[in-house]
Amino acid sequence: MISSQRLLSRAAAGALRRRPAPTSSTSPATGTFSAPVSPASHYHTTTPALLSDEEGPKTKQLKVKKKVKNSAKKAEGGRDRHLDVILRALDAPVLKPPPASEEEMQRRHDIGKAYNIGTWEQHNAIHHDLNCKLRLKNHAIDMLPKDSMWKEEALKIDYFDGPPYWRGIPTWTPPIPGFDPSEFIHEDE
Repeated sequence: MISSQRLLSRAAAGALRRRPAPTSSTSPATGTFSAPVSPASHYHTTTPALLSDEEGPKTKQLKVKKKVKNSAKKAEGGRDRHLDVILRALDAPVLKPPPASEEEMQRRHDIGKAYNIGTWEQHNAIHHDLNCKLRLKNHAIDMLPKDSMWKEEALKIDYFDGPPYWRGIPTWTPPIPGFDPSEFIHEDE
């Protein structure tokens, strides 16, 4: 599409160059020729009017041959070759793995069963620990004297997000012996 627009605009520009401009604007036999300037305006072309012998000899217009690129050749079904390759790739059958033996299926079943049991044990251990901590906390609050300042402070909700400052941050490697992070803290003056 773009190459045909270019060829059309080149042919129109060549036609303008070959024909001299009219010398007399009062001559009734003289017509005007409007050629497309941009490739998008090739839809609104007009036919040139016949020129008189005063304006010079008429020149033969060369026919424009369209060149077909090798990559865009049509396939057997009349479709583009690239589209045909994409459609064949989308319609390709899904390959299934070969069936496993009975021993392999039993081994896979045992692995899955052991994994399921282990993850449930881990889940139950975490929730048992949290439940024990909540019970100890509630028991400690119940042990405080009623209507006292200590119980009011224990029941206060702290809206501070994050762990306390004194708690250490877990890391992948152990700390460097003798390293003091306070030496590297810069305070703004």
